[in-house]
Amino acid sequence: MTESKERKIPLAILAATWEELEPLVGPLQATLLGEPWRRVFRGHWEDREILLVETGVGKVNASVATTMILEKWRPFLLLLIGVAGAMPSSGLKPLDLAMATEEIYADEGCLTEKGWLTPRDMDTPYLETGEKTFYHRFPLWSPPDLDLPRGPFATLSAITGTVQRARELEDLFPGVLCENMEGAAVAHVAAHYGAPLVEIRTMSNIAGPRQRHLWKVQEACQVLGEFLLTEGLKAAAT
Repeated sequence: MTESKERKIPLAILAATWEELEPLVGPLQATLLGEPWRRVFRGHWEDREILLVETGVGKVNASVATTMILEKWRPFLLLLIGVAGAMPSSGLKPLDLAMATEEIYADEGCLTEKGWLTPRDMDTPYLETGEKTFYHRFPLWSPPDLDLPRGPFATLSAITGTVQRARELEDLFPGVLCENMEGAAVAHVAAHYGAPLVEIRTMSNIAGPRQRHLWKVQEACQVLGEFLLTEGLKAAAT
């Protein structure tokens, strides 16, 4: 058997981009294992091995990377990290942190003259595992010891660029905190494998009119990295 089939890794940290992953690579003394999909690093935190995985942006990239990691290294826990756009009614502002209680495929379904139909409305399951049926919403584990705002996250292929679209999403999914482009896909694959998933993101902007020059992506990545190294990893991996 190969090493990857013999040994399980306790924790795999996944992020869509290098910017989101980079603040952890040095402190965790991570070294590059290779690029089976995107870059994968092996690091150490306390006495535990950790994988750091650059998945690539979007649902397909995230799905492939998550499947590869679960098949090859079989981690006990997945931690998805990154930046997000805060929904206007969430009360979150740029550089605030939040944790997902569930991930929602927010732009999949059917657009009709009477409004949007979700996969649940259409009775189209996305995943069936034993007695569980998943449509467009996938529950996540949210460690109780982390004092963070928590609630549903929305995953979109087309991120929000207008006030009207932000309001539509808030009407469709009351209580949604933020939007991203990978979370539901990672949660979908994790549910298939029965792997626990925690998702923590920092707000880089407010969802609405696209004003890329106002986004605080680099700052948000640094805030997230510092939080994970001081509090987040300990709570998530306990």
